[in-house]
Amino acid sequence: MRDVAFRQQLLMTVVLLPLTFLLWYASGPALTYPATLAAGLLLEFWVPSVVAEVFTEGVELYVVTHFGDANGTVVPATQADHEIAFKINTRLVSYGVPFYAALLWSSRVDSLVGRFSVGLFGLWTMMALGLVAIAAKDLMLVVGAPFLSLGAVPPMPIIGLAYQTSVLLIPSLAPVMIWLFQLRDTPLWRQLADQLESSRSSE
Repeated sequence: MRDVAFRQQLLMTVVLLPLTFLLWYASGPALTYPATLAAGLLLEFWVPSVVAEVFTEGVELYVVTHFGDANGTVVPATQADHEIAFKINTRLVSYGVPFYAALLWSSRVDSLVGRFSVGLFGLWTMMALGLVAIAAKDLMLVVGAPFLSLGAVPPMPIIGLAYQTSVLLIPSLAPVMIWLFQLRDTPLWRQLADQLESSRSSE
């Protein structure tokens, strides 16, 4: 019976994934707006001498700096008569949302809407930090010394590690971790725990 319930969970998750990913894609910037808003505020507060403005157009997050390019040299924007800006595709950090939705909505737990709201808030927080990490990597590569010389900016290896973690690991691992955390003390949690214990005993 426990094995059947576990298989039903897996099957329902697989069935729901195409629908949740379709809804995620169709929602466009609406789904990521809280994360992009928080990321913009964080960047402007963290490095105001480098970041002039942060705004969104569709699913793209634009970061405008106080610097420009003059013959390959980074100079203040007032000297270059233009501003260096770059864009970040927010879907790089938001693709975990439909995965989380499929996991949760295929689970036999109560208060699904409440759990989903709390989980989504957690994912927004990590998405905002991920966008900041991506922006930091771009600022490191594009602006260079004026950004890296700031006391609040971590060393280059830390920025690179934060970028890779934010793009490759967190969007795929965070949904699972939040889902498992929300399953605590539920019948499904006990079924999963028993399933794991049975697997260990058979080894």
